[in-house]
Amino acid sequence: MTVVIVQLEGWEYEWASHVGTRRCIENWDVADAPHYDRKRMEDDRTAQVAACVCELAVAKFLNQYWGGHVWPRNKHVENKNRADVGRNIEVRRVRTSNNGAVRKHQLNKDLILFIARAIDPEFTAVELIGWIDHDEAWEKGEPSGYSANTRIIKQQFLNHPADYGEERSNT
Repeated sequence: MTVVIVQLEGWEYEWASHVGTRRCIENWDVADAPHYDRKRMEDDRTAQVAACVCELAVAKFLNQYWGGHVWPRNKHVENKNRADVGRNIEVRRVRTSNNGAVRKHQLNKDLILFIARAIDPEFTAVELIGWIDHDEAWEKGEPSGYSANTRIIKQQFLNHPADYGEERSNT
């Protein structure tokens, strides 16, 4: 599959970095999920900025809205179902493989899952790895090995990013 690289403009990079930093700040006092292994993780600010860069890059590529939303922890319940991009696109940032996490709690919500990688070291560009209907990803995914509520979808099942509009119009 040909790789799609999205280059960010300076202002886009600045805004994604700002939003990622704000998300990090809003979660300063929040404990990690029990299955998180800090030895395998990067610092929260870097992870949040990279995730925001990926979200913005997907939105830019698809010419869809990116809200760059941030909310306080006490507003999580009312915002947790907000799409990352547009009305129904969930963006998963990957770091060490091209396989993405699929979450059980996001089933039956008409979501599209995009897998993306922020390119090190500065995250000024993003590799779009592919996309798939979220529920289909759950069905084709394999157990994650760390949570029964998470499966891993392999790159081989993903559609090419450029096929997003074409594939969706045929369904």
